[in-house]
Amino acid sequence: MEIAKANLRHNFPGHFAMAVVLMVLTPVLFGTTELREQACAVPLEMFFSLIGIVLLTPVFTPEQNPQIAETVAAKYISCTHVYFIRTIYSILAILGLTCIFVGYLGSQGCEITVRLVMGTVADGIFLGALGFISGAVSGNTAVSYMVPMVYYGINYAAGNRLGRFYLFSMTRGEYGAAPWLLGSGIILLAAGILIKWKKG
Repeated sequence: MEIAKANLRHNFPGHFAMAVVLMVLTPVLFGTTELREQACAVPLEMFFSLIGIVLLTPVFTPEQNPQIAETVAAKYISCTHVYFIRTIYSILAILGLTCIFVGYLGSQGCEITVRLVMGTVADGIFLGALGFISGAVSGNTAVSYMVPMVYYGINYAAGNRLGRFYLFSMTRGEYGAAPWLLGSGIILLAAGILIKWKKG
């Protein structure tokens, strides 16, 4: 519990604040009044889901400072435990902000469904997991942010040729990608923690 409190106090607030900024900007950049389900997917998939990158990608960032890495390694609790705790509360933050924003859309007369919520969460976790595992492999902050952003850009160029890994499928009225994105995201998160554990 003390580990969670320390990380929430020192590492998390800045990233969470950035995610909130993205949430607040979404209705500024997109129409959010009286939208049908498919139209609701546009702001959710094409912008709001970026909070996953903001919240999950920086999980390993503090240890890129050698002094912090040495301090964490010297603690009686394993680094893996620390990473796991950070990952869990980052996922919870994605879920919480998604529920808040979807609640806002509902208050604006938009048609909200469970599959829309799950698809948005799946997109966010998958994008964040791409940055997460990139950070675990490279140990480089720039690379960890670049990989999910490049993949996000590829979705504009490739369209639904990405199949079950197309981030914007709900904007086309297709909802089958969410389980694949969510499952793959969880696997990538687990793999990232395993890689960091193997590296010691």
